[in-house]
Amino acid sequence: MRAPHVIAFIVLAISMVVAVISFGGAVSKHVTVREAMQSAGRTVQVPGRIVEGSVRYDPGSSSLRFTVSDMRDASIRMDVVYARPKPENFDAATSVEAVGMYRDGVFRAERLLVKCPSKYRDEAASEQVAAK
Repeated sequence: MRAPHVIAFIVLAISMVVAVISFGGAVSKHVTVREAMQSAGRTVQVPGRIVEGSVRYDPGSSSLRFTVSDMRDASIRMDVVYARPKPENFDAATSVEAVGMYRDGVFRAERLLVKCPSKYRDEAASEQVAAK
């Protein structure tokens, strides 16, 4: 092999390693509420229904606290803390997908993916009307 080929191969290999490491940090395992509580210290993504009456938001500290129940078993619940401003459509949401880690008895969310069923119902109704 000639020197330019060796250098190109090394640059390509390093680029692939960096891409795998970067992408691996962005992906989190999708788990249930129970599995999230058993995966303390590991970043996971967990869907849950927002328990009615559990939402507490402190605008001064931009801290959002709420409880989610498991999507399949509503008796399994977990407290969630999101230390950022409340997402704009959070008040209309019935469920969320929280990305973060469980520690010290609380799920500390780094990101919230808010699920608002009325948005999807409105879109589906519009599509049905347009199809007629």
